[in-house]
Amino acid sequence: MAGDLSGANLSRFVGRARELEQVGDLLIRHRLVTLVGVGGLGKSRLASRVLDQIDGYDGRIWRVELGELSDTGRLGHHVAQNLGVATGAEVPDVASLAAHIGAESALLHLDNCEHLIDACADLVSRLLTSCPELRVLATSRQPLGLPGERLYPVPRMDHVDAVTLFGDRAAAVLPTWGPTDEDARAVARLCEALEGIPLALELAAVQIRSFPATMLVEHLGDRILPTPEFRGQPARRTSLEACVRWSYDLCSPAEQALWSRLSVFPGRFSAVAAERICSDDRAEPRQVLEVLAGLVDKSLLERESDDSDARYRMLEIIRGFGADRLREADETTRWRTRHRDHYLQLVERFSAELMGPDQSAWMSLFRAERTNLTAALDFATSTPEGAPAALRMAPVLEHFFASSGGGSEALDWLGLALEHDTSDVRARANALRVGTFIASIMARTAVAERFLEPLRDLSEAATAGDDLRALRLYAESVWHAFSGDAAAGAELAERGVHLLRELGEQWLEANLLFLRGLMLGWADRPEEAADVYRACLRVGAPHGERWLTSYAMWGLGLDALIAGRTDEAIELERDALRTKAEFHDALGIGLTIEVLAWAAAEHAQAREAAVLLGAAEAIWQVIGLTVAAMPYVSRRRLAGVARTQAQLSADEFERLVDVGRSLPQDEAVSIALGEARLPRDRTGGVLTRREREIARLVAEGASNKSIAERLVISVRTVESHVESLMRKLDVASRTLVGTALADDEPAAGP
Repeated sequence: MAGDLSGANLSRFVGRARELEQVGDLLIRHRLVTLVGVGGLGKSRLASRVLDQIDGYDGRIWRVELGELSDTGRLGHHVAQNLGVATGAEVPDVASLAAHIGAESALLHLDNCEHLIDACADLVSRLLTSCPELRVLATSRQPLGLPGERLYPVPRMDHVDAVTLFGDRAAAVLPTWGPTDEDARAVARLCEALEGIPLALELAAVQIRSFPATMLVEHLGDRILPTPEFRGQPARRTSLEACVRWSYDLCSPAEQALWSRLSVFPGRFSAVAAERICSDDRAEPRQVLEVLAGLVDKSLLERESDDSDARYRMLEIIRGFGADRLREADETTRWRTRHRDHYLQLVERFSAELMGPDQSAWMSLFRAERTNLTAALDFATSTPEGAPAALRMAPVLEHFFASSGGGSEALDWLGLALEHDTSDVRARANALRVGTFIASIMARTAVAERFLEPLRDLSEAATAGDDLRALRLYAESVWHAFSGDAAAGAELAERGVHLLRELGEQWLEANLLFLRGLMLGWADRPEEAADVYRACLRVGAPHGERWLTSYAMWGLGLDALIAGRTDEAIELERDALRTKAEFHDALGIGLTIEVLAWAAAEHAQAREAAVLLGAAEAIWQVIGLTVAAMPYVSRRRLAGVARTQAQLSADEFERLVDVGRSLPQDEAVSIALGEARLPRDRTGGVLTRREREIARLVAEGASNKSIAERLVISVRTVESHVESLMRKLDVASRTLVGTALADDEPAAGP
């Protein structure tokens, strides 16, 4: 095998079993396969390993490394030398290369083509035309762009392979290294932060000689740790900085500029957002998209799906490099402001369409844009100038963050923004209302009161209008109800509803109608509550409103259950749950699953009731809310728990609740809707995620020692996990773990 890079592959090859199989298969079916991806992903090493394992070429495999070749005019000479073709011509004749390769099966590996892309494409095209049995495996940060080229985007390492690679390289430089459980947790965090990039993992592992894994994690973003050097390697492979700089230097000025601007996105983003945020008088929106395509082509951006909702992301090392360039140009504030204003405009469009039929689409968009919304709010609350924008973004805090586990963040942002004087009194008053509401449902009554007091002051000012008084009545009603005085809250809410109706504020009116129904239920006035819930439905129906409608249906279902109409309650709750699941509204999902658990207990379906009680508990824990904040609901839960416990033994109840706590939310929803059976109950309990991971490795025949090495944990820890999982799976032999693990998966179907 000619052209081998001596010394390049002295370290052990780790993982990549699936990738090796896929690339090998592509080479059987296609004559030109190009491994593409950003620098540091291990394209060259993967290609080299494929060539080591491939059969059928009788040694007619040539590797040609191009990374250190800078002159396109020397490409032919360089390839000829690696193929062993003697040539005295200034520009070697492709015919001589083709004659050397001949008509028999042969495989040519061109490594690192990106900086010679046009010349490589021309050479490969001519060789493939002249040599009918030749196959070419190329590695590049962008495609060659030839007809028939089959691209293979090299993925980042999966978590298990990444941890294994780190452990292998750490042990190579420090043979005495034996990770403690604390080290193992730190390594897992490090591998996640480094996004499975092999070069980053290897550079970090080498530093185990000088620093413990816990310190590497703590200082990951500080850039204070020295960068190790690998002697005998090309400069671009000795540090992440050099690797990324190589890609940057290959970009056009327009691509470099867009790369820097895109660094304001902390995670995934859409083409529309990039177009609107990153354009200016030098780059029109259409041009931004053209340059964006160039960055994708150079593997600097990843496109994450092939449908119309495709989103893009940069690896963190790529984004960080762009952010540094933006900072050097003193343009960070400019482009972060553009980013903030784009998401402010998005929230304002959402506010204008709140009562419409597109609520589900909006919630889906916000889930996709959560990291960007978070970054926009962080930036807006970091300066007095940004405070007005943060206050105007209150609607997304109320209707998205608070219902999906971001309530504490929302209160922090509101608190920071309200520290600054702002001229928009209406926006300020609404933000205070939102803060009162979120703090109240989180059972942080004192915090809620701190938001309520300045709202009272604003509404009592001589210049205050009915809009401010309506906002105060809304906030006061919620605060009273969640502080334990539901009757007073319902009375204030009634006044607020009338005022909001006069003002034409239909969305706030419908919200407060639902909340008033809730308060009347808490005050043990269920018939009045049902009337108010129906009034809420009537307000929303003409607009196709579904978010509040499903909450009102939840309230009606709860009242039906209390009145003894259990079948009606189940039907209403399941209708509400279907909508809440579509919206991914964790708060609404938790509330509906709670009532369905109580209904199951009423129907003497205690096993289902216990599992659903556990599933609801898990949701409350995730989103940071508790039914204790809703005394009326809390009392009903206690009654439901008592009825369930009366039908089960104490051990069985606790075991089934644990099963519910461990369920993925989608699975819990399916069970609550009657669309899936309960998971199979094992007497030993439910496998944890780590136990399930280890069980899969045991099923593959791995020893405790090899599992410990792969997961970078101690052998003693593995032994403990294996003992626990075998007890839970009720098996006496390791050879039975695979079968028992398959049987442990939840059953589908009614």
